[in-house]
Amino acid sequence: MSKRRQSLLVILSLSLSLTITGCGLQALLGNKNKTSSTKGGTEAFIAVSLNEEDPNKLLITKGIDDLAKKENVQVKYMDQSTAGKETPLKGAKVLIYQGGNESLLKSAETDKIPVLALSQLPEDVKLVGIITPDQEKSGELMAQTLVSKVAEGQVIVLGDPSETGYQERLAGIKVILSKYPKITVHNIASSADSESGVKQGLVDFLQKNPGKVQGILAFTEKLAAIANEVLKQAQLDKNIILVGGQASVPSLQRMSSGAQVGDIDTSPYLQGVNAYQWAQKIIKKESLDVNDSITSDQGEIPAKVIPVKAVTPDNLAVIQKSYTKTTESAEQDQKKTEPASQDAKSKDQSKDQGQDKTEDQSGDMSGASGEGEQAKSSAIPAGVQKVTERIKTETTREYLDAQGKVIGTEKTTNEQVKTVPSEMLKQQSEQQPKDTSGAQGDQSSEDKQSKKE
Repeated sequence: MSKRRQSLLVILSLSLSLTITGCGLQALLGNKNKTSSTKGGTEAFIAVSLNEEDPNKLLITKGIDDLAKKENVQVKYMDQSTAGKETPLKGAKVLIYQGGNESLLKSAETDKIPVLALSQLPEDVKLVGIITPDQEKSGELMAQTLVSKVAEGQVIVLGDPSETGYQERLAGIKVILSKYPKITVHNIASSADSESGVKQGLVDFLQKNPGKVQGILAFTEKLAAIANEVLKQAQLDKNIILVGGQASVPSLQRMSSGAQVGDIDTSPYLQGVNAYQWAQKIIKKESLDVNDSITSDQGEIPAKVIPVKAVTPDNLAVIQKSYTKTTESAEQDQKKTEPASQDAKSKDQSKDQGQDKTEDQSGDMSGASGEGEQAKSSAIPAGVQKVTERIKTETTREYLDAQGKVIGTEKTTNEQVKTVPSEMLKQQSEQQPKDTSGAQGDQSSEDKQSKKE
């Protein structure tokens, strides 16, 4: 009996030991899981530096921000205000770089922050990847649009050889034009700081080859706008067709008016979306969905190539609506997130319209209206439910040669209509009884004199 009791005691002891040990293991595993989830929940900080001159900057931003908001990820855009900071990328997990402040690239290298290129390959920088539109296909589509209208004659190609994708676009153009031996191609090279040089080069070539040029292929929106201006001034816009390579709101408007026959939709919104997705994968150390590679001084760069499509009269209305609506939505988002900058812009507009500092501080109503003293002295009529403001500005640009002689001018007019917020309207109407004497100007002085009499 004693042996049986001893055996039972041993078995019970072992059972209790295993039970306690199991609980301890579960507790340890639970603690490990809890620690892992805490680390995984750390909010990622994505730095973005975009080219300020990109006509589709807002669309790229919209693509990034839409996904970032859904996933509650912080995105910080690097602008000129960050240039003077010693550590502008402090806390950043990855840098999406299209252009802008080049010192950010050095900071990223120093702080060992991964750099993801967007459409352009920066020089002497180690990259983890690049998001880019299909440049060769863009060239093919531009040439196809051209040959649908032209079968012979001279064609001018406008592009910057230093930009990423220039050679690929040329290759795409040659693939198509090689089938048309009666078409000859003339390249006019551009650069970021030679806008006037490109314009003059185009003018000179057209003058030296009257009646021979049949078409112009412009790789960017800026170059397409220059070509359009030159053709209009030379009264050749009806004789020479213009094909763009970077669809944007202005270029699509030119197509609607007949000043441009085609363009390329490079999907800027999708570029932003894919840039964000890759940035997140880089942060989480996940594999990238690479579909191509680009050769650079640093070797082969993993690439995500975004499909492009031609803008034609058949799909123009749909694409134009998409670009316009997305741009408007992005502008609304910026107004919500950057109220301070919007207030600053309103004050600058008030100053440009001839109002002094005192008037600007006395009320946003008079400052934003652009009507000067007239707005200050006018009262809101009874029964008003809505107030709109119409602001019109005119800009004159002069193009000078090396001797400083004006060889061309360009005038642009911008008219903006805004609705005054109802809260501001209500606030001013409540203040009118108190400020009647001050608001009536000279009339108040006459009233005071009549009271004295």
